[in-house]
Amino acid sequence: METKSRTRAKSRDTTPIALVPGGDGAVTDGVRRVGAVTALVVFCHPKPDEPALGLLEATIGGLSDAGHTVEVIDLYRDGFDAALSIDEWHTYTTPPVPPGEPRYAEMIGRAEILAFVFPMWWSGPPSMLKGFFDRVLAPGVAFDLAETGRVRAGLRHLRRVVVVTAAEAPGNFPHRSTRPLAYAFGRSLRRATGWKTRTITLWAGPSDARDADDWTKFLARTRRRLSGLR
Repeated sequence: METKSRTRAKSRDTTPIALVPGGDGAVTDGVRRVGAVTALVVFCHPKPDEPALGLLEATIGGLSDAGHTVEVIDLYRDGFDAALSIDEWHTYTTPPVPPGEPRYAEMIGRAEILAFVFPMWWSGPPSMLKGFFDRVLAPGVAFDLAETGRVRAGLRHLRRVVVVTAAEAPGNFPHRSTRPLAYAFGRSLRRATGWKTRTITLWAGPSDARDADDWTKFLARTRRRLSGLR
């Protein structure tokens, strides 16, 4: 299957993956897509095989089943630099702020659903994904800073935020570890959307990650839940 083979590719090609339900798969601006992109998946894992690939495929499959055009950013495959430079830090509050990754900013701008797929490490996401927030979801993209210091929402076009994550070995983090994660992705991003969106969090706990049958059931539940996301 073409979509799977492209996702599994080990090449350092930085062309974003666009998975579309139907259509002729035309290529424009280096991105394969048909029509307007409605869902953007940000994938972050250094080793894109099972179980990480299962999370990604369940997310893409569910959103595609719902009829959405899906575009994927693979941060490790892209060689994304997560470190906020000193120059970026100095310009952070000085408009206009150039986005750290203009291509990513454009992809966010045409998405209605923003999904994150990543492993749970030390009760939180990998540092590379945190760098995505710092460098990409910056002023001019996720929000604007008024002269009064007030924050103006910049992601009002988003309808849903989706978080798909799983504990990895040793897999002994308790379920309560997801609370600060849900707060960060939920409340912070909802503020950037003007409080107009909902966050869906799908999390596999230690037992799900260790047991093959439970893992398969979790992936099926994830795809089924996202397939109903309109």
